[in-house]
Amino acid sequence: MPDQPHADPPGIKSVRTTDVDVARDWLRAAYGTSLRMKAPAPHSSFWYTRTAAGPVSLSTLSLPTDYAYTTDPLGAVAITHVVSGRMARECADDVTEAGPGDVLAISQPHLPYAGRVQAAELRAVTVPLALLEQLAGRMPGGSARPLRFTRFTPASEALAAQWKRTVDYVEESIPALPVESEPLVIDAVARMLAATVLATFPNNARPEPVLADTRDATPETVRRAVAFIESEPDAEIGLGEMAAAAGVTPRALQYAFRRHLGTTPTAYLRRVRLALAHADLLAADPSRDTVTAIANRWGFHHQGRFSAAYRAAYGGPPRRTLAES
Repeated sequence: MPDQPHADPPGIKSVRTTDVDVARDWLRAAYGTSLRMKAPAPHSSFWYTRTAAGPVSLSTLSLPTDYAYTTDPLGAVAITHVVSGRMARECADDVTEAGPGDVLAISQPHLPYAGRVQAAELRAVTVPLALLEQLAGRMPGGSARPLRFTRFTPASEALAAQWKRTVDYVEESIPALPVESEPLVIDAVARMLAATVLATFPNNARPEPVLADTRDATPETVRRAVAFIESEPDAEIGLGEMAAAAGVTPRALQYAFRRHLGTTPTAYLRRVRLALAHADLLAADPSRDTVTAIANRWGFHHQGRFSAAYRAAYGGPPRRTLAES
């Protein structure tokens, strides 16, 4: 039977068992009906944890035996870090093997795939295809080709290391999120993971500029987007929502901001939120309010980065503003 001595924190699910049937049933449910698994050594422990970051999931799985499975297309991108043991995955005509420390993309999002795992501990992150395409500037229902990886391993060792650090940061941060800031921060975390996937693994997600996008990069486009941002700075908005409010494609909105403001839409959103955090610090009660709570309210969960951005904008640390309020 599963051994769960403590209730899981919100957003986290886990199972631990020495029952081979429980492990087999869980793997079948998670990875598809076609599953072959060797019997593990007596009393060996299978364990699994899953952390949700909005539409993105981060999972760790450990099973000291060999198993193989096949599954249908995910409609998502799954990235796996092999902590120990070995694995191989097959997708179309490509076979990629991985050992301790390796990071790989499991499959093309629209194709079935198969996997073989040898007594491994795996850390996997699954990102919905829709979120990746939104960050890449693709419009829903557009005519662009399906997202494909042109390589299933990171473009460099530095990017592989960056991927691992990003996953570590997210898994450590989510359980500590204050309830009042959770939706805004979770949205930012999911987008950060999706953007890191696009940066780490070579792919065809980013379209070439088209004439319509450059033609729509006007001051009026910027004005509409800025009005939307400033009317709802605390909402869970990203590039797709800002572009829709401006009535243009995400790519056109990016061109417009760079051309007329010398920045990006998301950087402008962060600037607006930083100004609101500054206003809250000026109006705060130092005996009751904290820098951390105010930063979290506006989606700045990493306190070091918030302090650095605040100092650059206002010439001093946020705690000084709070103390002088």
